[in-house]
Amino acid sequence: MSEPDVQTLPLGEAAYRHIREEIVTCRLGPGERLTERGLAADTGFGVSPVREALTRLDHEGLIRTLPRKGYQVKTLTIKAVDDLFDFWMVIGPEVARRGVLCATDEQLDDIVACGAEIANVLRASGRTREAVLRTVEFTRSMFTVLADATGNEYMATTCARLSGELSRVWILVVDSELLDYGELITSPENWRDDLIRRDADKVAEFTRRYIEHSHNRVLRTLVRWPSVITTEVVPVRRPATT
Repeated sequence: MSEPDVQTLPLGEAAYRHIREEIVTCRLGPGERLTERGLAADTGFGVSPVREALTRLDHEGLIRTLPRKGYQVKTLTIKAVDDLFDFWMVIGPEVARRGVLCATDEQLDDIVACGAEIANVLRASGRTREAVLRTVEFTRSMFTVLADATGNEYMATTCARLSGELSRVWILVVDSELLDYGELITSPENWRDDLIRRDADKVAEFTRRYIEHSHNRVLRTLVRWPSVITTEVVPVRRPATT
């Protein structure tokens, strides 16, 4: 599941992947203002590739265009996060169901490998901030493969958009230090046999429970958010270490 080297990609695609990763990982935080020239200077890409990337990101909903003012990374509200998980609950289990049935043997091996990596991270690192961040990434990879395996372009595109938004939410919550890391759901190692048997109903049910648990856990954290009275979720920075 390796990504092509950035130097082999067209500039517009490379700029898109770079800026999207900056947004998804919250290095460009919710509400942050962006300009084409500023991003071109910061990233080393030209204005044209950056403009192409921003147009795609606008269509994906990760940024919004501000007429005559540039762009802004999409803000997050409590309602938006709630709606995001609510929609993920509708589509996620079905993606898992269809994906596990339609996956090639190679894709299935990739999915199982992601689950094994999550289990390894939890065993090696415990339920820590770093472990949560790594499980977020492996979970995103797992659902990317499942969505691609469905062979349904609309499902794959929708999952790609959802994965970016979900990653933003998790990273914001984890970096706030308000999340109880001990609340991590059971490792996907427990559904390895179901995956290998291609038991679509059990995989879909595990996915449903995973999303429900994650939804509740994130909302429990966000209601403690210092900015919740303004409804907009903004980063709560971790204290600097000396």
